[in-house]
Amino acid sequence: SSRYGICPSLMPLLTHMAARTKKIRIGAGVSVLPFHNPVFLAEEAAMLDVLSHGRLDFGVGRGSTDFEYGNFHIDMESRDLRTQEALDIILGLWTQSKFSYSGEFYQVKDLTIAPLPVQKPHPPVYMAVSRAAASVDIAVSRDLPILTSFATPEADNLGLFSLYEERCAALGKPPNTQEMPYFRFVYVAEDMKEAREYPRQSLTWVRDLGGHRRTMTHGDEIDVDLDHWRKIRTTQPATYESELESTVYFGTPDDCVQRITKLRDQHNVGYFGASMSFGHMEHAKVMRSMELFAKEVMPKFR
Repeated sequence: SSRYGICPSLMPLLTHMAARTKKIRIGAGVSVLPFHNPVFLAEEAAMLDVLSHGRLDFGVGRGSTDFEYGNFHIDMESRDLRTQEALDIILGLWTQSKFSYSGEFYQVKDLTIAPLPVQKPHPPVYMAVSRAAASVDIAVSRDLPILTSFATPEADNLGLFSLYEERCAALGKPPNTQEMPYFRFVYVAEDMKEAREYPRQSLTWVRDLGGHRRTMTHGDEIDVDLDHWRKIRTTQPATYESELESTVYFGTPDDCVQRITKLRDQHNVGYFGASMSFGHMEHAKVMRSMELFAKEVMPKFR
């Protein structure tokens, strides 16, 4: 749990969401596999799929920050193998009875779980990728779509999509690019000046908190003095103005339509996700932005 995401366990939160909704997909983005017992996580996720009547989208990742691994006393160099083993066990338990697995970090012998997921052969699984090709390779080898970050510059995310397609082509596999969520920070307003200026403080806070997290090896950032860290950091981040062009979708409804259309037509993006509440944004502002997006942007892509 941290200021970056105050959710120490996804499954209770997603189960709460499932109980309060009927139609929306319940997306977990993501469970960091090396921090979980794969048998327990497979059972929890299967139960959630049952309780939600088959609405779970299961996002997994290997983690990206030193201090998380430091706090769990897990060697970060082991994360790729731990992730692969845990993922194989989860998929195996969802699809086979009397499942056995012998790995370096995890072992299972003649195990059948109950209940099984409602969705067959199993809930959709998405592999989180931030920058590393290793995660792309894990996804391609298991025929899984990738899940990219909303905070990564657009050119980097599209590069990961291209790398995924290249890896699939090399193995003779069709790419799942149409199924890959493409997330962006989004703020919509009728006035372009407001749309670009209002989120400045919130986006800067999110970006700088992320920058500070990457310098940590243990502990947490809950009580960190971010203003002090900004004064002593050794590298400067991208400017807000450059982020407006490279990373975020802040604009009028028409501007958002144009940019998403470009993603679809030029880069074959078929699944766009909007992160619309971040930093210190006022709830009423967020709700108005969501309303504009739902009424004036979404209908253009139905």
